[in-house]
Amino acid sequence: MENLSLSTSNSTGYLYFIVHIDSGTYYVCKPGETAPLRPPSPQDLSVHDTVHVRDIPLFFERIRQAHRGEEFVPFSIRNRDEFYDPLYLENAERLDEHHVMIRTFHIKKTASFISVPMKTTGFMSQLFEYMDEAAVILEPDGSIRGFNRAFTKEFGWTSEDLGDSILSFIPHERTDEFEMVRARLLAGEHLVKYFTVRLNKSGERIPVTISAFPVYDGDGELSATCALFISQESSAATQSLIRLQERIIKDRDQLIVDIMENMDLGIAQYDFILNRFIYLCPAIRGLFEVELNEIYVDSLAFQKYIHADDRAKMADVFCNPDSTGEMEFRVVVPGKELKWLRTKSVPIRDNDGRVVRLIGFTEDVTRQKFSEQMNLKWAKLGMVGHLAAGIAHEVRNPLTAVKGFIQLIDETGSADAYKDIVVEQLDRIGEIVDELLMLSDPHQEDEMRLADLTNVLSDLIILLKAEARVHNCTIRFNIPEGPLLAVCKSDEIKHVIINLVNNSYEAMPGGGTVYLSAWDSGDGPIIEVRDEGIGIPEDRLPKLGEPYYSNKEKGISMGLMKSFKILERHRGSIEFESEVGKGTTARIQLPLDSETSIS
Repeated sequence: MENLSLSTSNSTGYLYFIVHIDSGTYYVCKPGETAPLRPPSPQDLSVHDTVHVRDIPLFFERIRQAHRGEEFVPFSIRNRDEFYDPLYLENAERLDEHHVMIRTFHIKKTASFISVPMKTTGFMSQLFEYMDEAAVILEPDGSIRGFNRAFTKEFGWTSEDLGDSILSFIPHERTDEFEMVRARLLAGEHLVKYFTVRLNKSGERIPVTISAFPVYDGDGELSATCALFISQESSAATQSLIRLQERIIKDRDQLIVDIMENMDLGIAQYDFILNRFIYLCPAIRGLFEVELNEIYVDSLAFQKYIHADDRAKMADVFCNPDSTGEMEFRVVVPGKELKWLRTKSVPIRDNDGRVVRLIGFTEDVTRQKFSEQMNLKWAKLGMVGHLAAGIAHEVRNPLTAVKGFIQLIDETGSADAYKDIVVEQLDRIGEIVDELLMLSDPHQEDEMRLADLTNVLSDLIILLKAEARVHNCTIRFNIPEGPLLAVCKSDEIKHVIINLVNNSYEAMPGGGTVYLSAWDSGDGPIIEVRDEGIGIPEDRLPKLGEPYYSNKEKGISMGLMKSFKILERHRGSIEFESEVGKGTTARIQLPLDSETSIS
């Protein structure tokens, strides 16, 4: 702050306040005092302790406007103790980043120290034009010197209506009030405040609070009386509105609390600035089986019972601003059944786009997961039943050969000549039965593993060829000789391939050829099923995989919907290309890495 002297300025009789625009601390440089400017300290006075509580918001609003370089609007403020005189703040000047200097004077008789007599026009333009309160200036004899726009707005009277007399404004029985107020001001009172009624232009009686204070000329004589009007009706309406808003806010807050405290959805908010959870709804305790206080104290305490394989990903989602989205994970509590939870994270960003908080919505999806698993098992069993006809045909052929060679052995008495053939056919029957049992087994691996898709596809050759014969179709395989690796559940990928191939068979009721190919695209392994069937109209392609939607005359396409779900869990994708009358191509892509959801 610059080192300035106030002695010259103070010689005019003004008071100067040096005010901190944020804290409101200030000190006063009195008339005739010579002092360098200094920042106010905590030991100095504070606006919050000396200014009337209702005038504090207006005070900070006006000085901050002046500090920003906006035009300063003069105003008056009352002392917290109304025994002291009001102040009229005439000017505010920016000093530095945090301080302003305010020029002011007391509104009282002894305020006549101002060296230059104040002109009425200047007083009117500065005080009245910008006041929010209705106000009038009265001559010592009671005639009107002027009134502001707020007065006209509040009561409806104009200068043409009132002329130079206030008698139209004052009820007949109240005309002696002015003489009473004038006498008290002449006796030395600096503020006369009283309750009364006044008339609006329509003749209605309006209850008002009037605050009257003197205006002195350069010789210290009473020059005029300034009266401020506060309508009790508007004041009561304002207070009623404030109480109504407070009640609405309170009711709304209570309603939100009631909802949050009693819902099954777990809601948590994590603050990256504080590095801790700032809100946990009661449902979190039941979902994670951990006391809320433990999580408030230690942000990672919610991991206490999370499955070891899911813990790292879960912590990353909750505590890393760059890892938002949705994930499913398991909660394993000793003595209790395994629980599946799903959490969706929503980031809250500041003005610079940085994530400052994260809101997590967690729900129990155990029943849903159980239902999905059961649906998949039933789908497997249904698929086995669907394949039964083709498998029976495949088993019947080697059984017929075995039966014939056994008869030859009986007739010739020599087993050596036919032993190898019989064993070969029996092995073939064993392979077919093993593959059938594999598809129907509900207790296959639950974890995703590194698998060779070449072997997975090779295992399906016998079954898919058998099914092709039932539909009078042919299937051709183009499978790489080398390994084609992917992290997956082999049985689920088989389920998807069989479902796609069966759809191709059904799309060729008159017979045809299905092409099953696989290769490495560089971005991950690709499995493609292409047919020569009836095709799918372009407008129906986006609907494939939706529940209860099918391109068939019968059926609800649940198999295709399950295939979409399986590939979603594998972080894979499936695309369809089709042309009516020429056929359809389904293309599956699996990811290169192992960052897949564990189901």
